[in-house]
Amino acid sequence: MSAKISVRDVATAAGVSIATVSRVLNATGYASANVRARVNEAVQRTGYQPDFSARHLRTGRSRAVGFIVSNMGNPLLASLYSAVEMRMQVAGFNLLVTSSYQQPAKEAELLALFENRRLEGVFALPATRDEPAARSPFLDCTLPLVLFDRDHDCDGDRVLLDHKDGVARAVQYLASLGHRRIAMLGPSPSIRPGRDKLLGYRQGLAAAGIAEDAGLVHMLHSAVDSCEAEMEEMMGSPEPPTALIALGTRILSGALKAARRCGCRIPDDLSVIGIGTEDSFALSDPPLTSLRFNIMAAAAAAANLMLDRINNNYSGPPRQVTLPLDLVLGQSCHPTR
Repeated sequence: MSAKISVRDVATAAGVSIATVSRVLNATGYASANVRARVNEAVQRTGYQPDFSARHLRTGRSRAVGFIVSNMGNPLLASLYSAVEMRMQVAGFNLLVTSSYQQPAKEAELLALFENRRLEGVFALPATRDEPAARSPFLDCTLPLVLFDRDHDCDGDRVLLDHKDGVARAVQYLASLGHRRIAMLGPSPSIRPGRDKLLGYRQGLAAAGIAEDAGLVHMLHSAVDSCEAEMEEMMGSPEPPTALIALGTRILSGALKAARRCGCRIPDDLSVIGIGTEDSFALSDPPLTSLRFNIMAAAAAAANLMLDRINNNYSGPPRQVTLPLDLVLGQSCHPTR
């Protein structure tokens, strides 16, 4: 059995002192970019593994933050996690990510785990639906908390997306092309994104003087659910939609599969607007008109809110950052015939 690699071994490999290695690994004190690079390269080369228990006892800090998502299978959540992780690593913190799979009991279990492991904060996209405020596990969270796109009644800071305004503008754009049969597929209105998307849809219809048709609106349980059956039902109706707003990456994928099975061409037979990031639609054919949010801006806002808390730069009431959704025109929308 090989001997355990020590900080002294890393210092020797990097050609620096043990104190310098400690400063780099604990992100305390000054170390030049060149020295940090040498230490990090030596850590990789030697296979050094920090003793986190000893670090807790020595510094009282774990330099780790939890990240709870509803389902990492959602491509947008995976992209958001990656962007936040990059920001936090630059600041000297590691992220521990886990999925709750939309189970409030699991969220409570994960929060207890993070607190017991002495993590320094929690990023979360809570999946709890229609739960009384007293039952939200985030109400009792003792760690600095940043929520993404949720309006839970708790003491966490929030980074929100302006879904209502974005979807309203998407509806009005389609109406300006002559569309009156505008369908929408989105996540459940029991959580903030679904609720605000539905409000924006209705607001856009009202502004365009279009009466809402309940048969053109399907709010699914989750943004990663299949919607192929709902789309096929709409396309097979006597008055099918001429335009679609699909508000989720998996939702859009399922809708397009169903539309193509029905012999529908985009944009000739159906105009389509999706939602996501620029990378989500890089290979779309035709290039997709979409509601896009800047995932790096969201990550930066969340990281700044968290770092202010855990570095004791701010201890006031919860703060909120709201980011817009931009309507980016592609080639997937066409004036109605």
